[in-house]
Amino acid sequence: MLMRIKSLLEYFQKVWGMEPPRWDYLQVEVTTRCQLPGCVMCPRTAWPASWQSRDLSWQTFEALLSSRPLFSQAHLSGWGEPLLHPRLWDMARALRAQGVKVSLTTNGLGLNAEVRKRVLEHLDMVAISLDATRADTYEKLRPGSDFQRVIDNIATLCSAKRTLGQQRPEVVLLFLKMRPNLKELPEFLRLAASLGVDRVNAPNLDFIPLPEMDSLSLLSLSPPDPELEAISQEAAAEAQRLHLPFRDFSLSLKFDLRVCDANPLRQVFVTASGEVAPCVYLGLPVDGPFTRRFFKESYLAGNYFYGQVAENSLESLLQKSAYLNFIDYFKTPAAIFGLLPSAIPDSRAAKEIKKLHPFSASSGRWPPACHGCLKSLGA
Repeated sequence: MLMRIKSLLEYFQKVWGMEPPRWDYLQVEVTTRCQLPGCVMCPRTAWPASWQSRDLSWQTFEALLSSRPLFSQAHLSGWGEPLLHPRLWDMARALRAQGVKVSLTTNGLGLNAEVRKRVLEHLDMVAISLDATRADTYEKLRPGSDFQRVIDNIATLCSAKRTLGQQRPEVVLLFLKMRPNLKELPEFLRLAASLGVDRVNAPNLDFIPLPEMDSLSLLSLSPPDPELEAISQEAAAEAQRLHLPFRDFSLSLKFDLRVCDANPLRQVFVTASGEVAPCVYLGLPVDGPFTRRFFKESYLAGNYFYGQVAENSLESLLQKSAYLNFIDYFKTPAAIFGLLPSAIPDSRAAKEIKKLHPFSASSGRWPPACHGCLKSLGA
């Protein structure tokens, strides 16, 4: 009991600003480019005309490195394929030399022999997006990719890690849950175990740019479909049988969520152009406003930036009004004890939430920039 009280006190000290602000986790978008022409779930596919293809400059990276005391982990990924950046491994090497844990997420196509050697040498974790067990499903979701090539790359990487007797990097497979692929999730666990990976994560598709993509989503304001829940339960049982660590994001929405798992109190996202944002969903590489789909309704949204690394150090951004105003929403008593889901205020979805969950709908609020984001419901 005393330990729990101590943990709560430490949490509130951090939230209420009784210690100097600090981010634990820095996510750095090293590029917005990708070699795949159009994955069906990707906003790049939705907005090809306004997508800004660019790489993080070395000057911007050095500016981030100078703020090393603010973070202990760096994830070198955003809306592009990080293995395409020509100086990726220089960045990883420089971060690890300063004691930072380094990770990235990749589509796995570029994990050739030379890259695998660099992964084993410089990374603490590598996450590989696979999303399917069968080649036809995978290649429909990711046109232009090569399922067998990615599978072979993963198997070879895990084999090399075992041969070297290394504990790191942790190799994680990602299965983005969507309507076309969910039925393959239990089989995916068996595939992951056979490849020798360390862990599987199965997040929900939580950003839907266009109406045409609505059919991909499994999320609903109603309780999850029992058939979908049965698939998740089978997958969990399979993971337990295989002794494979497995994080399966729930299809049940959370209407009293205090803060989403992007947690802007402890994490920050830096775009390839050097803009600093609360998370990837507020740092898209597009010109002007964009749309989010919130339970089959479109909501006009836009990026939200604390500032630009070229003009301000990360330390100075922690004192800027753009940052302080944003996180203040998460530091009020109402925000701590029951946040309002960030529904569009007058939307059908918002009215439905208020009817079903009057407490959460009347307690606290989220920053306006988060309105219409599915992450606010724990997606």
